[in-house]
Amino acid sequence: MQTTNIFHIVFFDYDLSAYVHFFNCNFRCLGCLRKLFIWDCHLPNDVISKLRFKEFLSLNDLKSIILKMISTHNMKRAVLGGGEPTTDPSLTEILRELKDLSMDIVVLTNAYAINDSLLREMADSHATVIASIKSINPAKHKMYTGFPLKPVLNNVTRIYNSNIKMLIETIAIPGFNNADEIGQLAKFIASIDRKIPLIIDSFIPVPGAPWRRTTLEELEEAEREALKYLDNVYGRGKVITEGLKGGVHLIYPETVS
Repeated sequence: MQTTNIFHIVFFDYDLSAYVHFFNCNFRCLGCLRKLFIWDCHLPNDVISKLRFKEFLSLNDLKSIILKMISTHNMKRAVLGGGEPTTDPSLTEILRELKDLSMDIVVLTNAYAINDSLLREMADSHATVIASIKSINPAKHKMYTGFPLKPVLNNVTRIYNSNIKMLIETIAIPGFNNADEIGQLAKFIASIDRKIPLIIDSFIPVPGAPWRRTTLEELEEAEREALKYLDNVYGRGKVITEGLKGGVHLIYPETVS
């Protein structure tokens, strides 16, 4: 029985989507939210406090869970995140299963390890890829993630050239990834296609990282710089405080008493 690296699933009413969490990651980002906790941050604190790691799901278990969510929640969309989905050797099979179940698929990735078979499978399953670029500065990218920038940029170009719908996301980090550097990232994206959307997140402080939380003014400045080069820029950090519309349901694992 083939085992995946999936350890946690949450369902969102507002867009009928399941967020599928993969455990492993090839990057070691200094600002990773998993330094706070590994569980989905949209769950209530009283639920998170009762969660314990159970086991990784098999492909059959995942299919059974998805079928049940289609039946009980009218699930339409699967968002694969983590962690890093591309570290899972089963990812191509997972994409095939989701395609066979007529899911809209979104893959959140750092775009470092995209091989040819995975690229073909993402195209064949009509997946949307959201590629995260931590910094357009090679030295800063290596410092923040532990890995070089060039493979990420090369793979972003390969994804686009494979006719896969793609968005880019980055984080406005005060004193590290400021508005001017986000502008340079936008310039790189525009060299591929200025219609590729850019999502800019606010930085949330985590233990061991020296940077403070992004202000609204800093986020808006980053947006303005990016809009010099791109048609679609979205400062996601501006609306996080509004909360989600609709319920958030824990699917896997169950809580402990």
